[in-house]
Amino acid sequence: MSRGATDSETEARQVRPREDNDELGRWLEDLFDGTAEATVLGLPALVVAAFSGDFVASSAALGAAVALSVGVAAYRNGRLSLGPEWPPFSVFYAAVRTLWYNVVYLVAVFGTVGAGVFSPTPPDLAAAIVAGFVVGTAGLLAFPFVANGVESARRL
Repeated sequence: MSRGATDSETEARQVRPREDNDELGRWLEDLFDGTAEATVLGLPALVVAAFSGDFVASSAALGAAVALSVGVAAYRNGRLSLGPEWPPFSVFYAAVRTLWYNVVYLVAVFGTVGAGVFSPTPPDLAAAIVAGFVVGTAGLLAFPFVANGVESARRL
């Protein structure tokens, strides 16, 4: 056999078209991508929350992470459209996203911890998750406007 030759079964697998996902499959792929984007780019703030040793901080970070993950999945693929379009993914916007996601996580964490109304009891931890979710949702909905403002300032 010469170099690069394959058998007929391998060639048949290579030319077979890829199967398209149904609506649920596409949503799960988008959710995976949104979770990866929101957690990987926000990792510095999530590490701070995890190593703070405070259950309230971790709970708030969890709520914010869920809100950002689901929201990014919905917003960037057109399932949710409020205001400007979701900015494209580029190196510049990756830096903007990294900064923004970390700010949102830190506001969620230090806002709930700083409020001092949550104790490490199960009902208060659940309330801290909800508070983090609200902060994450607000940050997500504000991001396209912030990205538009950054783009406008960049063009000047």
